[in-house]
Amino acid sequence: MSYVSSLLGTSSSTSTTSTSSSSSSSLGQDAFLQLLVTQLQYQDPLSPMDDKEFVAELAQFSSLEQLTEINTGIENLASIGETQQLMGAVNFMGKTIDATGTAVSLNSGTATAVTFTLPDDAETCLVNVLDSTGQIVRTVDLGATSAGQVEFTWDGKDYDGNTMDDGQYQVAVNATDADGNVLSVTSTMTGTVSGIKQESGTYYLDIGNDRYVAFTDITNVVNESSSASN
Repeated sequence: MSYVSSLLGTSSSTSTTSTSSSSSSSLGQDAFLQLLVTQLQYQDPLSPMDDKEFVAELAQFSSLEQLTEINTGIENLASIGETQQLMGAVNFMGKTIDATGTAVSLNSGTATAVTFTLPDDAETCLVNVLDSTGQIVRTVDLGATSAGQVEFTWDGKDYDGNTMDDGQYQVAVNATDADGNVLSVTSTMTGTVSGIKQESGTYYLDIGNDRYVAFTDITNVVNESSSASN
């Protein structure tokens, strides 16, 4: 096998396992062509390159070129996807949305509300408020609660009636029916989108009070213009 062929084999292997930039891949192709031309220029006229070997090297170059185009296409798709996410996020600016989540933000003793949905009537319904370490700081007993949406607003106090520090908390609802079966409860947060945050290539909507939601968590969007006209 010629030096060019062995070098291209290494380049092809690298291209299949790396997502290097298109400029690096292009340099690999240029280097190959320069080496191939040099090899043709300096080959022994009495012992020229075998036709089959030459065709094989051209075929390998074609494979390298195709891999480069595939890598470039993947990079372009990723860029388009991020752009579409950003444009989608901008469309939500100023709109009030409901999104799946259990976050509660406490600020100066005032907590944001959480709405949870009971699939059936609950005989018992306990709402646990947890701090950032996962410790329960308060349990609120709502007693028997009818099926449907229930809005819960924590008063910001612990078991002893002391106002908790400002920050992020979570709520966990534990409800059972008349037969003692545990009910599957879903919780949603409501807020007006005021900003956008990007994290690890994903965009999140800021709905206020340090609460962020992903697009996939949105369950309802309030049409502000329709609300105003009504």
